[in-house]
Amino acid sequence: MAVARHNVGPSVARGRDKVRASKRTNQIELLPFSILSISNVSEDHRSLREILRHSGWRIAEVRTCKAALSRLSQRPLQVVICESNLPDGNWRDVLLRIQTLAAPPAFIVSSRLADDHLWAEVLNLGGYDVLARPLSESEVKYMVSTIRMREQRQATQGVCAATV
Repeated sequence: MAVARHNVGPSVARGRDKVRASKRTNQIELLPFSILSISNVSEDHRSLREILRHSGWRIAEVRTCKAALSRLSQRPLQVVICESNLPDGNWRDVLLRIQTLAAPPAFIVSSRLADDHLWAEVLNLGGYDVLARPLSESEVKYMVSTIRMREQRQATQGVCAATV
C-alpha cells in the first residue's frame, strides 16, 4: 500500500517557522539575567541582593577591579553595577574592559557623590547611568528592569530577523 505524501503550502511552512521562532523567543526569555556587583563595601552587595531578592536574577559579587575583570571574562552578563572607587582602580578601568567584550553589558556606576558631572562623564564614556548610594529600591528596580526589557527586545528582534 502506498503512503500518500502531501506537499505543504507556503502558509503551513510560515506557520511552522512562527512556532519555531516563538519557541526560541520563549527560550531566550528563560535565559538567566546576570548582574555583576563590584564594590568593596559589603553593605552595597547586601542592599542590592535585598532589593532584587524576588527578581530571580543572578547577582555575582566582587570587591576589586582585578576580580571584576576575571569575572567578566568567564560568562556573559547583562548588567554591571560598579562602585566609583575601588581598592585597585576605579569605574573607568572596568568600563574600558567591558567595551572590549563582544556583547558588553550595561554599565552603571554607583557613588555616594553621584552628581551631574559624574553622570555626564559616565554617559560620555559609554556607560548606561549612575546610581546614588545608598541604593534606592525604586531606582535600582526601574533601571535594571529597563535594561532587561531592552535585552529581551533585542533578543526577540534577532530571533525574528533570523526567521525571515
